[in-house]
Amino acid sequence: MLGAVRPAATMLLACLGLLAGLVVGVAGPALAAAAPAPAACTCKQGQLEQQVQRADVVFIGTVDNVELAGDDHTYDITASRAYQGTPERSTQIVSVGGRNACGLGELGVGTTYVFLATGDAAPYDADSCGGTSVANPAKVDKIEALLGEGTSVEPPPPPTAELTRVEDSPPAGFARTAAPGAAAALIGLLGLVVVRRLARR
Repeated sequence: MLGAVRPAATMLLACLGLLAGLVVGVAGPALAAAAPAPAACTCKQGQLEQQVQRADVVFIGTVDNVELAGDDHTYDITASRAYQGTPERSTQIVSVGGRNACGLGELGVGTTYVFLATGDAAPYDADSCGGTSVANPAKVDKIEALLGEGTSVEPPPPPTAELTRVEDSPPAGFARTAAPGAAAALIGLLGLVVVRRLARR
């Protein structure tokens, strides 16, 4: 009887081993997917004073539009107040994304931010480690404590109308304009005198 039990036990153990292998094979990908991915951005934000020193422009602006090209974002911004640098009223900021970058991501259209960016002219560069954040009163107070109250960014003045002269030569004077008519009248008078003399003969 023991001889009959051993083959059955061996078969049972083999089935259990196969079942365990199937469980591991199915659960493995799920466990791998559930594992947190390593953080892409590794920079340190540091203190606001350091962020301001690294920035070329510091201003308050409202996001008007966001364009995505691959992992990179381009933001169309209306600047309203500048604390550092001279951004124009309508300006742009580019934020590079990707695994090894620290992009700003999808900023909210219609939301006002304090932008700390680098560059000599638009489009400026900014990332999540540079200090850019929503323009709440606390953040604005900290910026103004470092850089003062700033200046308002005004829209450019409307273009002025310019008068263009049709021709460069000055207009003709009255005497010059009236000369042809006077000459015609004189010729007419002379002709009338001649006709009267011929009639008297």
